[in-house]
Amino acid sequence: MESCWAGCLGDCSKKLSREHLVSESLFLGDAVRVQGFPWCKERPKEIGLSGLTAKILCDRHNNALSSIDTAGKEFFSTMREMRRLANVRRTMKLRPWNVVEYSINGPDLERWFLKILVNLCCDRDYPIGRVSAVRGRPSEQLVRVAFGLEQFEGRAGLYFVVRAGMQVDSADRISFAPLIKHRVHIEGGLFGFRGLRLLLFLEPEGPPSPLSGLFLDGEDLGQCQLNFHNKQIRENSGKYRSQLLRFRW
Repeated sequence: MESCWAGCLGDCSKKLSREHLVSESLFLGDAVRVQGFPWCKERPKEIGLSGLTAKILCDRHNNALSSIDTAGKEFFSTMREMRRLANVRRTMKLRPWNVVEYSINGPDLERWFLKILVNLCCDRDYPIGRVSAVRGRPSEQLVRVAFGLEQFEGRAGLYFVVRAGMQVDSADRISFAPLIKHRVHIEGGLFGFRGLRLLLFLEPEGPPSPLSGLFLDGEDLGQCQLNFHNKQIRENSGKYRSQLLRFRW
């Protein structure tokens, strides 16, 4: 039966909105690549963004999350601009650059990734979060985090998955794979966008490190480092600093 995944907050409006599971306005491209569910376990499956919708949030709760949709859009736009400027400066004569600086609200971005994880896992095979007893639905604590009523506990939250020489894919497309604990519940999700790999981990003890046996977009994540609440991304052009993205936590 259709219902709002934030219904545990107790203030749903009567009408369910047709929610884009991944905000369509973020992308210049038109697909999300998904892997890790039973129906796409062995290989990723691309799904058109325009058709990736479901009635899983009521109008009131959908509107209440508009601010974190803005944070997600700002992050994706910033990464797109950083890649554009890097490509431009790569063709120019090497010299000390005027360093371009950007700033992103970390907690809002973290909540946006939580919303997308819940959207993509909603009404599927596994409870979302260890303390959720309902298949395909988030725990009440995760719902409260998504709406800014609580914070993640301990080492739960957003990680950047990095290594020196990591392959950069400039495609304007998002990849997602859920982390399923012992085929019982979803404990996190892996995201890929423009060469970045990010992990949103839902449990307070934090993720295993290294992420042995996990791959995303062809990258062996077991060879990577996990940076919790990453403070900045530095971009060099040649030997000189070119761009700096700061995350405000």
